[in-house]
Amino acid sequence: MNTARRLTANFLSLIFSEFVSKIAQIIIFAYLARSLGKESFGIFSFGLAFGLLAAIIADFGLSSLLVREISRSKKDAPKYLSNALLVKIFLALIAAALSYLTLSLMGYPHNARLIAYIMLLFAILQSFTDIYSSIFRAFEHMHYDALIKVLRMLVLSAIMFFSVKNNFSLAMSSLAFPISEAAILLTASALAYTKFVKADFSFDFAFSKHLLKESSFFFLSIAFAGIFLYIDWIMLSKLGSLSEVGIYAAASNIAIALMSVPMMYGNAVYPVISRFYMSSKERLKFVYERSFKYMLVIGIAVSAGIYALSKGIIALFYGKEYIASSIVLAIIGWHLCFRFANIISGFTLSSMDRQRPRVLSQGVAALSKIALNFILIPLYGIVGAAIATLASEILFFAAYNHFISEYGIKINIIRPFVKPAIAGFIMVASLIFIGNISENIFISLISGALIYSIAVLLLKTIDEEDKKLMHSIFKNA
Repeated sequence: MNTARRLTANFLSLIFSEFVSKIAQIIIFAYLARSLGKESFGIFSFGLAFGLLAAIIADFGLSSLLVREISRSKKDAPKYLSNALLVKIFLALIAAALSYLTLSLMGYPHNARLIAYIMLLFAILQSFTDIYSSIFRAFEHMHYDALIKVLRMLVLSAIMFFSVKNNFSLAMSSLAFPISEAAILLTASALAYTKFVKADFSFDFAFSKHLLKESSFFFLSIAFAGIFLYIDWIMLSKLGSLSEVGIYAAASNIAIALMSVPMMYGNAVYPVISRFYMSSKERLKFVYERSFKYMLVIGIAVSAGIYALSKGIIALFYGKEYIASSIVLAIIGWHLCFRFANIISGFTLSSMDRQRPRVLSQGVAALSKIALNFILIPLYGIVGAAIATLASEILFFAAYNHFISEYGIKINIIRPFVKPAIAGFIMVASLIFIGNISENIFISLISGALIYSIAVLLLKTIDEEDKKLMHSIFKNA
């Protein structure tokens, strides 16, 4: 139960930070979308997507590797940190050079390339911050990670609103991202060196090569995950238009923000299941099975709510100019229930040192999404991109669960779906009825949450094992 208490404390701290940061993120992007218009917001969204994808090279999976390795051997943290930072400087230079060549060859207009370079700088700085955040996660002090996330969004929000309010150009406003991240990087490094590790900038060439080799599967995993998230935006910029990128990004930003729920739980549970893999396979299976169930319960609620309220959500955040985004949101909203479960499965495979099947699953999903986009975007535009996202996520779910079962964690993946799906259907039907009575989105959101919660309880989705676990956690909290 000490593990349960620690897991709960970490999860709650991450809940707070993610709630604050993601709400701020949605507000920032909604503010930008309303202020810039579809065309300029499309340029900004393209630049952001390109920067985040290119910066994956600079990270190379080192942040994820450090969490796993340092959680197993905390005394080696200074050695891992120093070598990882020096390797990342070299990788960042490679990412910058490749980005220049790619943007030049693809023939994007000057303003789109400029925004992409600015957002690449932001993403590279963030990848260095993530190295220090991996120290916090490995030592299971997630409240420091939470602090960094909240500070990032507060600083970014202040600079961004100042820029837009004073009618700065798109390029000048975009500079708010790297400027704020530079301040956050300094803060994270100061916390890491004063609280957890001694500053050590020695370089071991052989050890650094070992780091790159070990992180290569994490790199491929993160690369495929990034492609899965953002390749639609890049492909729409060529197969469609930058205005369509803006409309599609408006819906995608909401879905991406909601992915923080399983991500923060996964980050909290990852060090724990990494240890259980070494000490107790039975405990590992128990934590995975329960986590899988909880994420499905939450994910189905989110997907059903988004489907029923997509028009109201888009109108609330982006206004009538982006109402075409609502059908995109309604479709990609359904991929979230699968994504919630997939994130937990991915963390579990990594904890078991099964990077190869994880990467294979992600690669198949990413490549299938690219193929579907090539077919569906010319035919159906932004709707085709949304359908490609949903179809490839379902394929991803099937692949992950095949490998989880193959490596000894066999659970019934159908049973956890049934009762939450029934509760979700009841909620959708109720929200449609409520929507005919009241157009107030907040009343609908609160009503939907209450209806789903009551339905989940009445269907006895939470069993005796769940009650015992929760009782023990709160008793020892």
